Amino acid sequence: MKPKFISIFITVFFCTIAISQTTYIENFNSKGYPDNLPNGSYWLFYNDIHPIQNNWDAFIPGDGNAYITVDADKSNDTDLTYPYQAIVFGGIEENHRLEVRMKGAAVDGGLAAFIFTYTQTGSIFNEVDIEVVAQDLQSGIPAHDIFPPNGWTDARFNTWRNANEFTEVPFTGSQKPVIDANNNKVSLIDNEFHTYTIDWREDKVDFFIDDVLQESFNTNIATGWSEVIIGYRNLPWSGDFRWSGEHTMVIDYFKIEPLEALRALGTDFVNAKLEPEISVYPNPTKDKISIIIAKNSKAQKIELMNAISSKVIQIKDFETETNLPIVADITNYAKGVYFLKTTLNNGRIITKKIIKL
Repeated sequence: MKPKFISIFITVFFCTIAISQTTYIENFNSKGYPDNLPNGSYWLFYNDIHPIQNNWDAFIPGDGNAYITVDADKSNDTDLTYPYQAIVFGGIEENHRLEVRMKGAAVDGGLAAFIFTYTQTGSIFNEVDIEVVAQDLQSGIPAHDIFPPNGWTDARFNTWRNANEFTEVPFTGSQKPVIDANNNKVSLIDNEFHTYTIDWREDKVDFFIDDVLQESFNTNIATGWSEVIIGYRNLPWSGDFRWSGEHTMVIDYFKIEPLEALRALGTDFVNAKLEPEISVYPNPTKDKISIIIAKNSKAQKIELMNAISSKVIQIKDFETETNLPIVADITNYAKGVYFLKTTLNNGRIITKKIIKL
């Protein structure tokens, strides 16, 4: 989904920032422009589709969510080609996991929602993206219902590595319906939160929706410093607006964390795909979580982190040989998103998202 951005600011930051391993969680609890950013990082916004959303307080009011609001009136768009309504985080590079939890991404016509990385120097660009659209009109996927329980949402998964702006190659991509863990096609037009995750390694990229692997590529993988763009764009394959008034995407959190290179994992990575090393239940929870560590894995440390990466508790005196659950009581902690960070003896770090009700 090559953006055709005006890239003056991209070139400036590219020359001055060296990003290596970045861990960052933005939960949008503070009003206005996000603070506590990684060194050299920044946020931007685009308001081409709904110009009235013209300041950070309109995007981030401080209630724990970010809001991207669009309208169906094309006459007020400030970009007449393919306008954006988006927030932008800069910068990040490969060997990181990018994740956003949001609802209202898929909309009944007129807009594609996305999370993607992008940078351009001269005519050469790099990009990795997930795009979701109610119905992709240029994919060859047959016409279908778009609403639950029988309809589904279409998606595009793409990567460009050092591609030419004019030819848009080299490129690897696919267009397919979004699926659940049982391989059933599902609709994201359900007013529920969903997670969108990109595991971007230097030699492979995996795309997940709700922790279900949707697509995986090992060719033309984007490289180098990039911005992460989250929001909407009016694109040809998204069809006509079949709604009026305003529509809002609600973003719960945005998270970046380092990934180990695939080749460093060896067979451990394969086994992890076959059997989860860490299981957590119930999730969401109001009081306690039970943690099960697979018998063939040993943990050095288990920590529960809040959404700004501050340690809430460190679980001590646990036993991983018996496969019995390790129980943590979080009854007295505030509602919201937490992350269970488990460090295994083999050096792997596994992070599980916990929702406290």
